[in-house]
Amino acid sequence: MSFEEQQNQTSDEISEQTEQAAQQEPQAEVAAAGAATADSVVSTGEKGKQKAALTPEQKKKRIRNFVLVPCMILISAFIRSVCVRLFMTSPALNFAPGGVTGIGTMIEYKTGFSTGYTNVIINIPLVIIAFFFLSRAYAIKSACAVGLASAGMVLMQQLDFPQYGVTNGVIDPASEPVLGAIACGVLGGVGVAIMIRAGASNGGTDIIAALIQRKYEAAGITWFIMGLDAMVVMSSYFVYDNGLTPVFMSFTQQFASALVGDFILTGFKSAIKYEIITDDPEELSAELIAKLKHSVTKIDAMGMYAHSNKALLVCVIHKRQVTEFNNILKKYKNTFAYVTSTSEVFGKFI
Repeated sequence: MSFEEQQNQTSDEISEQTEQAAQQEPQAEVAAAGAATADSVVSTGEKGKQKAALTPEQKKKRIRNFVLVPCMILISAFIRSVCVRLFMTSPALNFAPGGVTGIGTMIEYKTGFSTGYTNVIINIPLVIIAFFFLSRAYAIKSACAVGLASAGMVLMQQLDFPQYGVTNGVIDPASEPVLGAIACGVLGGVGVAIMIRAGASNGGTDIIAALIQRKYEAAGITWFIMGLDAMVVMSSYFVYDNGLTPVFMSFTQQFASALVGDFILTGFKSAIKYEIITDDPEELSAELIAKLKHSVTKIDAMGMYAHSNKALLVCVIHKRQVTEFNNILKKYKNTFAYVTSTSEVFGKFI
């Protein structure tokens, strides 16, 4: 066979192989596409299963967001409405509690225009600003709280809801305004604590203070709220007809509200932390654990005055156990301890 014939044969073989490869390529593409589709279906099914199967934490979060939080906002709004109608706008009391509600109660005192309407009118632009510049969730929750509370104020006014110290439209001379202000503060503190736990606010000065703190992060938001509320309270002196009495009642109400709200938010989780330097760490720790039912953490330390080895014990207890704790410490000589108060405790603490 000549060289030319060999070249022609090789050329024919290459052509046949090329045609076979060309025929096989579409089949391979179809197979690859089918495999990709199957993978996609499997992947989609897996994703669907993942979406359907929620973890316990996700379930708790959903229950909180869609059940607990709306209920908390509703309860807080109802409490706020009762405080305004039952106490703040009662002829036997008549005081401004500060913030937008205080402005509304003063307007209602002079004109009869419901505090609920004023609350909505002032808070609408504030909620819109909060929606764009703070947090959408915070703004939506606050809007719901403001709307529900305002609706309750208007409805209670129209239904002639009972008021403190008033019987058949006549002021009872035996009523105690100070007790009314304290009761209003206690009830209002409960409502504020519930609202904070829900991650919302009553609008008004709370939103203004949050916006100011956004610009000046180093300052505490509490001081802004107190300053804005104080301006409203002091202006009530020029609105009501009984001198400084409304001002003092407002401060009494605010103090009681802050005290109760703070106790609800942190009081049940507050504790006392002892840090003890002792030469008898094993015996002291064993007695503390046995009698107080709280564990103790030991840290090796050195006294720099005498350069002697010491043990530093750390123990967190309930406030009610302070006396018993001190009685235990008195048994151990060469023991030095100092106490600090903790505002909140996380984790396993019984």
